[in-house]
Amino acid sequence: MNLFEKKIDEAAALLKSSRFTSAFTGAGISVESGISPFRGEGGLWNKYDPILFDINYFQQYPEKSWVVIKEIFYDDFAIAKPNTAHYILAKMEANNLLNAVITQNIDHLHQDAGSKTVFEFHGNSRQLISMDTGKVY
Repeated sequence: MNLFEKKIDEAAALLKSSRFTSAFTGAGISVESGISPFRGEGGLWNKYDPILFDINYFQQYPEKSWVVIKEIFYDDFAIAKPNTAHYILAKMEANNLLNAVITQNIDHLHQDAGSKTVFEFHGNSRQLISMDTGKVY
């Protein structure tokens, strides 16, 4: 058994003996699905000025902000599909090897892959909440 195989066996033993296992995910997991990360090569901050996502800018220039928000979070996300990593986490949950996914992503791909217990740190792109009324859309 080589070192890599040994490490895989150790990780499997840890998962099997764990009483509560969580997976933490961020932008990297969805890149293979065609969703650009915010930072790094091909990141959204290379294409868009981050000020467009600032709450004060949004309140002052909602029309300009909504054009970009629609393009990124609705047009691009609408065609994205879960990838192998999303499906593996969902399968791990179904097999009681994973209790929850905690994600920074707002793309809903974990749920689309079948994960049931997902905590979305930044919310998601499928719900909008009115800043005036708190109503969820």
